[in-house]
Amino acid sequence: MTGRPARAPRPRPLGELGLPLLLVLTGAGLLRATVRSDMYLRYVKEGLWPYLVASGVLLVLLGLAGVGAEVARRLRRPVLRRDASGNGYWHDPADDHAAAHDGHGHGHGHGHGHGHDGASRVAWLLAVPALTLLFVAPPALGSFTASRDGGVARVERTAYEELADAPTTPMALEEFIGRSVYDSTSLRGRKIRLLGFATAGKSPDTWYLNRLKVGCCAGDARTLRVEVRGVRAPGDDTWVEVTGVWRPEDVTVEDPVPAMDAGALKPVAQPRNPYQDAPPTGS
Repeated sequence: MTGRPARAPRPRPLGELGLPLLLVLTGAGLLRATVRSDMYLRYVKEGLWPYLVASGVLLVLLGLAGVGAEVARRLRRPVLRRDASGNGYWHDPADDHAAAHDGHGHGHGHGHGHGHDGASRVAWLLAVPALTLLFVAPPALGSFTASRDGGVARVERTAYEELADAPTTPMALEEFIGRSVYDSTSLRGRKIRLLGFATAGKSPDTWYLNRLKVGCCAGDARTLRVEVRGVRAPGDDTWVEVTGVWRPEDVTVEDPVPAMDAGALKPVAQPRNPYQDAPPTGS
């Protein structure tokens, strides 16, 4: 039986190369955020670094393997030629058997091409976060997260060491909050220096010094918060060191937000790891 030459769909520019290239792009984004910078610390805990690097390397290798396999397949498949009218493509029917073995024969491809195209378009949406890691440096979480309702971190009871006799004691926010709840006598009359970023308070005379505490990643961040009085509030998200004394007020376990009467404030740079609550360093 004779008829018009079978038409084949026009080949897509990327075709099956799309998903392997997406793997390479995602892996490269992970490596950019971990090997070449400390950007990953804005999203996850520092202890996850080796797993992120291993994942990035694995994704790049899998993507390159997929690219190699697709290039080899394209080199083996029959060449499509224009028909005499110039309106379509045709191939030698003798090539059908080889094309069918490739899993992309014209009959099979024609029946399922639209589904694959739609899936590929959706998959390419995953390239957005990968491109973000490659070319943009989103900031760490800050005042918006710290100010949300229900985001205050609880502190656990622990055995606190006796504080050294010094004019000023640098202290982590979590320790200051914990002592104010469980060991407030150790704070009475002591000048304490804290580090964190600022957010607006409930009144013009107060503001909050904050640190964000994460369990594994930024998605589960909880706020460590101290109310500051006595010095003018800096702008939201400004990192500062605040020196002052604990304000003797009752602080409950359910709402652990102690207050400090501050005497000095110094703007500082954001620490390398913004989610690691550590005492301020230096004088």
